[in-house]
Amino acid sequence: MAGSFGAETVQGERYRLSFTVGGLLAQQGRILAEMYLRHIESSGVNHSPQTEVGESITAIRPQAVAENALAIRTASANKRIVAETTRRLSTLTFEELAYLGGSVSSSADRETLMWIAMCRYYAIVGEFANEVLKEHYLVGNMHLDFEDYDRFIANKTSWHPELEALSDGTAKKLRSNLFKAMHEAHMLDKTNDTVAPSMLSRSLTDILMKRPGSFEYLPMRESSL
Repeated sequence: MAGSFGAETVQGERYRLSFTVGGLLAQQGRILAEMYLRHIESSGVNHSPQTEVGESITAIRPQAVAENALAIRTASANKRIVAETTRRLSTLTFEELAYLGGSVSSSADRETLMWIAMCRYYAIVGEFANEVLKEHYLVGNMHLDFEDYDRFIANKTSWHPELEALSDGTAKKLRSNLFKAMHEAHMLDKTNDTVAPSMLSRSLTDILMKRPGSFEYLPMRESSL
C-alpha cells in the first residue's frame, strides 16, 4: 500500500480498505475532473497524456470543499467525499481524466472509467473484478451475489490478515459499497444479481488500449474489441 495516491500495487503489503462510502462516485468524479482540467489549463503546465494524475489532483481539494462543488449537506461528509473521489481520480492518466471531464464522453463511458479508477485504487476491488466479476462472465455463470464475495474474501485472508481483523460492520459496509458501485456502473443488475457485459464506445476503447490491463476489470471478452 505504497502512498495514498495512484494505483495500488500489493506486494506483501496491506490492502487499502477505505471504500466504505459513496459507491461509484461517477457524477462526483465528473465534477472534480472538470474542476481539475480548468486548474491545469490556468496553470499553463503541460502533462504527458499517459502520465498518471497522481497526487497533483489534491490541488483542487481546498476549492472543491470551500465551494461545496459536490453539493453535500454536511461539512464532514463534503470533505470525506471530495477526498475519496480525488484519491480514485489520481489513478487515471491525464488523457483518461480529460475524457472523463470532457464534453464528448457518454454517461456509460464515465461510469466505466470511474469503475476502473476504483479498481486501480483499491487492489482488492480490482482483484474481485478480475477473479470473480469477469470470470463469471467468461464462463457463462451470470449470477453473482454476496456469497461469491464472501468466498473471495475468505480465500484472501490467508495472505491478508487485515481482512480477518475487520469488524463485522466494516466488512459489511465494504461489501455493500462494492456491490453498489457495480450496480451504478451497470455491470450487475440490481434486480436479479445478473452480470451485465460492458459496452464500450470506440473512443473509450482506444484510450484504454494504452493501458490494456484496464480490460481485466470489465465483464467482457477482449476478442470483441
